[in-house]
Amino acid sequence: MAMINDRVEDVFRELLDHALHDRLDDVKREMLDAGEQVYQQVLVLCVQVSAYITIDVSKRLPTEVDYREIAKIGSESRTNLPITEDEMYIFLSQVVFGFKRLDEMFTDEKRASIVPLFTTANLVLSFFHKGKHWSDYLDVIENAIEVAEQERLDVLPSLMYRHLALGAQAGEKVRPSTNQP
Repeated sequence: MAMINDRVEDVFRELLDHALHDRLDDVKREMLDAGEQVYQQVLVLCVQVSAYITIDVSKRLPTEVDYREIAKIGSESRTNLPITEDEMYIFLSQVVFGFKRLDEMFTDEKRASIVPLFTTANLVLSFFHKGKHWSDYLDVIENAIEVAEQERLDVLPSLMYRHLALGAQAGEKVRPSTNQP
């Protein structure tokens, strides 16, 4: 995806805010108002943000165990969004990291249209950093996506090592964890 389009980012943030506050009628309205093309780009952004969070909390490329644990934690989020742990697991393991098409994994068009958004909302709420607002974490993620789009891929091993080394120095865990009480 090219640099994040301002319209797509605005719609994405509005949808997340509505989802995180359990305003499902506003989610539906915003999805319709956005139009098909913008909403398709929002879904791509959901994939990218979910991938970032999954890698961030796993501190590595995620494994099957990580997908399961992250889906479990995400499904226990404080939202009341109608999404199951299994749907979150399928989205992460098959769509985000398995690179399968969303409509292949979720044949019900309605479910396919909301699983990415609701998964992303629950992951953001479950894993944003303590003492911060969820939108601050989203700012970091979106900035990282834009920087990564401009970077050469051969720097990835060095970035991964730096990330792991800095995390180890800070005493961070290498397994998914949550900031929920």
